[in-house]
Amino acid sequence: MLGEDPGGMLRDEEGCRRDGDGVREDVGGRQEEMATATRGGNWAAYLGLAGLAATALAHPGGDVRAEFRAREEHLNNPQRRTMGSCRRSLEESGHFEGELSRRMEKIGNIRRDLGLANPSGPVLDKRQARAGCVLDPEVTEGPFWVQGELIREDIREKAPGVVLHLDVNVIDVSTCKPIPDVYVELWGCNSTGVYTGVVSKGNGNGVAAPEEIKNSALRGIQATNGKGVASFVTVVPGHYVGRANHLHTIIHHSASKLENNTIRGGTISHVGQFYFEQALLRSVEGNMPYATNKQVLTTNAADFLYKQGFGNGDNPVIDITMLGASVADGLHGVIDVGVDPRAVRKPQPVNMWTKAGGVPVPGSPWSGYPWTKAVRKWLGL
Repeated sequence: MLGEDPGGMLRDEEGCRRDGDGVREDVGGRQEEMATATRGGNWAAYLGLAGLAATALAHPGGDVRAEFRAREEHLNNPQRRTMGSCRRSLEESGHFEGELSRRMEKIGNIRRDLGLANPSGPVLDKRQARAGCVLDPEVTEGPFWVQGELIREDIREKAPGVVLHLDVNVIDVSTCKPIPDVYVELWGCNSTGVYTGVVSKGNGNGVAAPEEIKNSALRGIQATNGKGVASFVTVVPGHYVGRANHLHTIIHHSASKLENNTIRGGTISHVGQFYFEQALLRSVEGNMPYATNKQVLTTNAADFLYKQGFGNGDNPVIDITMLGASVADGLHGVIDVGVDPRAVRKPQPVNMWTKAGGVPVPGSPWSGYPWTKAVRKWLGL
């Protein structure tokens, strides 16, 4: 049972937050829906299948459609554990209360450092105390993952945009406890919808900006602390054709930190995407340089992968607090990510970051994305 709260968001009877645009959909027949939408030019749907296609291309014997069905069965299996499965344990352990306290303290400190008004006053209302039940499901890594990024908190490198201080809380859904000492990778496009580190016809400026392959802005990795929290400073990403504004994340386990401040080895348990409420995005997109973005705007409601993120009670929307009177003053966001450390995902990078800049990964299935007519025909797209 859902009810409207004063902030325009939907909450279920336990108080878990749902974005008003994020209506859960019946997944029956979704594969056919995806194919239809793709033929009609819905690039979000195309990209959803593309994630599975990338795996199949990396392993040519694979059956894309069979993999898609298997993934749907996994995401909608009633026995699949999500963060919702841990809700009672986390509340009883004081996780949410501690998270809220740390969040209030951090926002107060950021406000004070920025010289914003009322840094010692209340920064969250009771409605926002439920931020701990914002969830994140498994989705594609997309065609613009660059492997080998630097360990750092501030990933902006002077990239302009609305500043976002983001805390990612990583929870083990098998034990319902925070996971310390895992690496969280985060990346997103810039304020005008272009990914750094990649030169591709499907990437914002297309092939008109070859220097982008040497750019590492808005990409980075952070280790979780003893409370399972990884913190980043980035900017709210812009939009691009077929996709609503979103961030990407990957969770690395047992990776080794190298002398060059990157990581190697270990396993990947989780590949996901984070989103923002549409009302917030309307405010963000009115600022510069977002307002100069000429790419067609895709809303959350029109993004296939956004809708897919709400399967089985998950919620991939970041809970946001404004730091000042307007979004231009900056934002603080938090999201809980439930992972199974035993799971092993195998996302495919398009490029590898080196001290000389980005270099293509030989044999990457994402090379040449959007793919040629021959590849799309082979995939049945």
